[in-house]
Amino acid sequence: MIRKTSFSIFTSLLFAMLLSAFTSPVIGAISFVSSFIPKPAGAATMALQREVWLPSLQEQYEQQRDWMNEMQDLSVFVDNNQVLHFAEIGDYPTVYKNRTTDVDSVEPTETPNEVSLDTYDSQNYKIRKSGLAGIPYAKVEAYTRQSAEAIRLKEASATAFLLTPDADSGAGKKIILPTTGTNNGNGYKQCTISDIQALAEAMDLLKFPGAEKGRTLVLRSKMWWELVKTNDILKAQIQFQQVPGMIKIPNMVEYYGFKIYKYDPSVDVGYNVETDLKAAEGTLLSSTIVPMAFAFCKPEAWSAGGIFDLFDKPIRTNTTGRAYEFGFQHRFKAGLFRTAYKYSAALYHC
Repeated sequence: MIRKTSFSIFTSLLFAMLLSAFTSPVIGAISFVSSFIPKPAGAATMALQREVWLPSLQEQYEQQRDWMNEMQDLSVFVDNNQVLHFAEIGDYPTVYKNRTTDVDSVEPTETPNEVSLDTYDSQNYKIRKSGLAGIPYAKVEAYTRQSAEAIRLKEASATAFLLTPDADSGAGKKIILPTTGTNNGNGYKQCTISDIQALAEAMDLLKFPGAEKGRTLVLRSKMWWELVKTNDILKAQIQFQQVPGMIKIPNMVEYYGFKIYKYDPSVDVGYNVETDLKAAEGTLLSSTIVPMAFAFCKPEAWSAGGIFDLFDKPIRTNTTGRAYEFGFQHRFKAGLFRTAYKYSAALYHC
């Protein structure tokens, strides 16, 4: 039995060696000839587009560290259908001091929420064949970065609107205050430290959460510079800040409880001075629609990011465009945990 098995193995090896001897030159010749066949420029790089450009888009998107990172990130609660599941919890419990009788109880109430993430699509880029010659990766990579920035700015603009209160209401725990400084040259009163103090005090009086370090104030670029220029301490401290776009002064932050960011959205949030209400999203500024800044409390604000996706049309299959077309999509949503803009605040240029 052992002899038969050994002979069988020997025969198989011999056959494999003979087959290799005859076929290797043929395969090698085919490979040699195929090397002279013209290939589309950048074909090898373009084949790696999803493996390279989608992670690049996400990396560029996440590198932007700004006020949106101050919200609670609920991305892990987004399901495969790009739906976010969370509950709106009840108010804080009553706390007793030195109570001598039995402590009573309250049953917490929760309102379940299911929110579909919004869809943000970047406009497609079309790169002609001549434009791809030699540098397909570098060019598409550059436009990938621009797409990531454009998507982030659009999401930030929508988020700013969703976090800004619709009206001033003490009962609804919503605050909208005017700026009170001198004329800034454009017909508006400047934003000053007194305005920031008044906003912080109003939030404290209505018992907004995060009084010590959980509040974020997002000022429009014009308001931010007005605040810096009208305060010598801020003007000096701003020269030593390490995070661009953020006023980080320990004494002010500790006292007011705000992290103050500069932000200039592509679409301004407007306040209608005739109706005393926030203007509809996308309303252009005018004599009656003035710009707003907004503040939110970290325990009350959330954001959730979903999938990034790439949609593309290769040159060889693009019979009409004769170009490589591509665009990106991101699923995203942000808002407040409680309905009716509860625990939101704003300043408007009056």
